[in-house]
Amino acid sequence: MAQHDQVDAPVRRYTRLDFAALRYRFNKIPTAMIRDRLFSEQTLEERGIETDAQLEAWLNGLRDQLIERARLNNPHISKNLEDARTFNSWPASTVNYLIQAGEKDQAAPRLEDSLGVWLRPLVSKALAVEGIVTVADLKRTIEARGDGWFRPVPRIGERKAKSLERWLIKNADTLGQLMKPVERVPEGQVQLSGRSGLVPLERISNVASELDGSSGKNRNHAFVQIQARNDLQAIQAYLYRYRDVGKAQTLRAYRKELERYLLWCVLYRKIPLSSALTDDCEAYKDFLKSPDPAWMGPKVPRSSPRWRPFEKALSAESQRYAVLVLRAFFHWLADVRYLGGNPWVTVADPSVDVREYDMDIDKALPSDLWSKLIGPAGILARAVNEAESPQEKAQYRLAHAAIELMGATGIRREEAANAMRSKLSILKPTGKLNPAVTMWELSVLGKGRKWRTVFLPAYVVDVIESHWADRGHDFRSASNGDMALISPVIIPTTPSAQLKHLKEPGSTELTGNGFSPDGLYQVVKSTLIRLANDEQVPLSEDERKLLSNAAPHALRHTFATQVTAGDVPIDVAQGVLGHASATTTAIYVKAEKARKANELSKFFALQATPEA
Repeated sequence: MAQHDQVDAPVRRYTRLDFAALRYRFNKIPTAMIRDRLFSEQTLEERGIETDAQLEAWLNGLRDQLIERARLNNPHISKNLEDARTFNSWPASTVNYLIQAGEKDQAAPRLEDSLGVWLRPLVSKALAVEGIVTVADLKRTIEARGDGWFRPVPRIGERKAKSLERWLIKNADTLGQLMKPVERVPEGQVQLSGRSGLVPLERISNVASELDGSSGKNRNHAFVQIQARNDLQAIQAYLYRYRDVGKAQTLRAYRKELERYLLWCVLYRKIPLSSALTDDCEAYKDFLKSPDPAWMGPKVPRSSPRWRPFEKALSAESQRYAVLVLRAFFHWLADVRYLGGNPWVTVADPSVDVREYDMDIDKALPSDLWSKLIGPAGILARAVNEAESPQEKAQYRLAHAAIELMGATGIRREEAANAMRSKLSILKPTGKLNPAVTMWELSVLGKGRKWRTVFLPAYVVDVIESHWADRGHDFRSASNGDMALISPVIIPTTPSAQLKHLKEPGSTELTGNGFSPDGLYQVVKSTLIRLANDEQVPLSEDERKLLSNAAPHALRHTFATQVTAGDVPIDVAQGVLGHASATTTAIYVKAEKARKANELSKFFALQATPEA
């Protein structure tokens, strides 16, 4: 069947006359009487109405559009509206609600409108499957994902996607400008073949034709619902689903597992990913237990030639997670008819011992070490003062600001990377606040696109302001509200970095754009390792080991254990940490009790020991 790119439904221009006619219809006035009393021949002709049946269809269309808008604005009345339409029984209160809503401007779409009001049913239903229900959802998805936003959406191809974008642009007066991210092609892209080297997913331009999966054994070529023509494009389509703000952590985790598997299939197994069957899946499980040494290496930037898919052999839990990700990915490929079936459904999960806690809360830094690290007289502050060059001072101040921010609020690295100056403000004093502490509040966008507020002391804001001075930006200027709280001060020479962080090529003026989550990870991690290895820093050997192994997420665990140790109410800690359940937060309480009991047992043991 030939496809077309028309996506928007014809928009009917309703007037108060139409609303009056609809009110008559709600009151079960015969259609012929409505026509004779309200509509002139010219008015009917303008609407293309020649018969009573066409007038009924016109009014039913108005009714359905009003119901769709009302249901979205007030979900609580959704069932009442459906019952009223089903039984054709319209209470006066319901009629008044719909008519009053309808008499508002119908000429242009609004962000809160349901897409079902404005788009053809086949298009709006396809988008709804991916959770894109309102005009705001569509605009946000395109702005987050970029040019390939449509790839994971069944039945939405490139032509329809471009038409949807043009429709949003045409209605920019009411919807705002469509701001798509600039798609940058990574430098040094290569073709992946049986003889090429290990490269991360974004550097793979294509896969050699005999291994690209376009003719894979498990391919389903009938009624495929996504645009992917080969395995690489199928992976990209799946990952596009997680490019929305708030899903960065999921995107990174899934990308890591899928790129490992694609590399293994092409470079190690010498088969297309879409030709993998049960025995191949079992072989990959074995590979996860003991990866080839050539596939392992220290964590380095993904652009480095020393990058490797694995840092070390995976734990049983990590092996199980990899299998779960791959099973879910193949399930989706089968659902959209890219594959004929999912070979991972026949593969058992790796055996894993059940842990007492779901999280690695033991990675939290001990309170003594944390106290040494932060504060005006802490290790980080001294590292800034003792740095020899201005560039080294600026880089230490950057790391100091990032570590203090994350450690004082418990925010995730994705949240820290996306934190904006406009979302940080001084907390207005109230009678209940401790007058000795000046507090600031910061709104961050966390998991599930949920905003929450965290709080930080003025000292941490002072550290951030010092970092801003290194960037050449005025922290107190309202015009800089769209800048990131934490931003690079030394810009790499790569074109992509220069484009993102310099206002003009060759300029030294910084844009104030933030780090990627991975970039912020590298700043924090490298600084902690550097401090741990510095013999001039007063640390014990155990503390050096803890610091060198700490990652940014350890700062979140540190904050959580510190606030629970300080007897902060669990509901307060839960809200600040952004936990969906108080049960998750309670893990820190239990861990803190266990730690206290352990320390006290040592104390009592010393008391019980008789003096020599």
